[in-house]
Parts: sequence; structure tokens; C-alpha cells
Amino acid sequence: MQLCSTLLVAVLTAASVQRSVALTWAQQAPNLKEALSMEQAGVVKPFHFEQKLIVCNAYPSSKAIAVSKNGEEKLTNAINPLRFKECRNFSSRLHAHDKLDVALLGAEIHGAFQVEELPASDSVLLLVLQRHAGSRMVAFQSLAFPSGTEKEEAQLAVIDAYQGSEAGARLQMEDHITGKEGHGASKRIEQLSFNKVYSIEEGEYDTSVTDHSEKKVLMLKKSHNYVILRTGEEGAFPETLAVFPEDPIKSAASALQGYLLLALPMLALVLQDLTAYV
Repeated sequence: MQLCSTLLVAVLTAASVQRSVALTWAQQAPNLKEALSMEQAGVVKPFHFEQKLIVCNAYPSSKAIAVSKNGEEKLTNAINPLRFKECRNFSSRLHAHDKLDVALLGAEIHGAFQVEELPASDSVLLLVLQRHAGSRMVAFQSLAFPSGTEKEEAQLAVIDAYQGSEAGARLQMEDHITGKEGHGASKRIEQLSFNKVYSIEEGEYDTSVTDHSEKKVLMLKKSHNYVILRTGEEGAFPETLAVFPEDPIKSAASALQGYLLLALPMLALVLQDLTAYV
């Protein structure tokens, strides 16, 4: 199929897929060693960079996951654990050699993730928890979004955590066209490889794994970071696409719609009561 124009601006960096317990996030920041050697030589003073952390639970289970740091600081609690298909921002500051411990609540399944080095710049770090292929153990995928907030495009991490026989799947992404726009409009379509970060034009898109799978609408805004997870387990949990964060405008509209549905019967009841005094 011939595209009318290019949907993707550029592929920025590949995700670091980790099957072990350690990660060097600084692998995506090649100037780190140079910066450290300059610091040790007394040429520059040490900087404190802001590293934000996003953790996503792609482990297919009805049980939620608890996350803690260094065996002491609880990032989640029993009331608000990290549930399947959920991503969350954490404000806890990370340092080199920190250890993130994860546990599947109500099951003897644990995992540990060791941070070795961090990028020598402000960055957003992503950690995805998933099931290890062939066992019930926890595996990890991780990456760092490229730094810089004033960008003309959105940054999208496309992660595959699905447990099943289908291999080599790709994410199909196309312009979301509805109503009058759809009459005679050309639609851009791209096939994205998983476990990479892409820089994509601001806009609204339809995403799916195959032509026959359910489509997920994705609203991207420039200078924002997004995650889309393909997750599930063949024969147990259906294949789904989870997006983080969901579009706040649509979420607010859904909440307002729910409020109106509740308010309308109440309004009818009030009007009915008022007629008694007429």
C-alpha cells in the first residue's frame, strides 16, 4: 500500500530488553563515562539530574504486584498495588545500584531489578514487568526516553509483553479518520517494530496488532511521552493493547458522561417533587 506521506518522524532508540536482573540505563547516554571522568578529575562539579520513573505491570495475572526499593521504601502498598495492564509514575528518586523488588501478591513469585548506571541527563525511565517465557518468573524490559521536553513530536514506547505462539508481530498505526474527514481522505499507515521508542507527529491514531484485532485509539500530544503495551497470555488472558497515559480529555469526557447519566434521573426526581407544590 502506498502511503500519502510519512507518518513517523524518526526512530529514536531501541529498547533495552532485559531478561536478567541488572540494567545499565546509561547505555543510552554515551557521554556518561566522559562526564564521570571529568567529575573525578575535578574539572566540573557533580550535577543532580532528574530521573522520572514509570513502571508498567504487563504480568498476566489477576493478582496485583507490589513494588519496593532497596528492601525498605514501599513504592506501592496493599491498598493501591500495581495491577495488570496498569502503568504508574513514581516520584522516588533513583540512584546507581538501587534495587527494585517486585512481588506478585498472594503468590510465591518475586523478582529483583538492579540499577547499575543512570543517564547523565534529565530523563524518563521505563520499567516493564512481565512473565518470563517458559516459566512463572518475572522478567523485565527497560528503556530511557530521550531527554528534552520542548519537542515538536510525541515520543512513543512500543512494548511487546504478550505470551503466546505468535512471533514477529508488529504494531499497525494509522490516521484516525471519522465523520466527514473519512470521505475520500487518504490514510497514512505504518508498521512499527516492538520494543523501540518512536518520535511521532502530534495527532489521533488507530493502533492494532493485525488487521483483524481490535483497534485502540491513541491521542498523542507533542513533547509528551507515551507507552503502548501489547500484553496478555495465549489461552488465559486475551491479547490487548494498553496505553499510558490515557488521553486526559477523553477520560474527563467519560467521567462527565457518567455524571450526567447519574444526574439526569436525580433531576427528574427533583422536578417530580416540585410539581407537588404547583
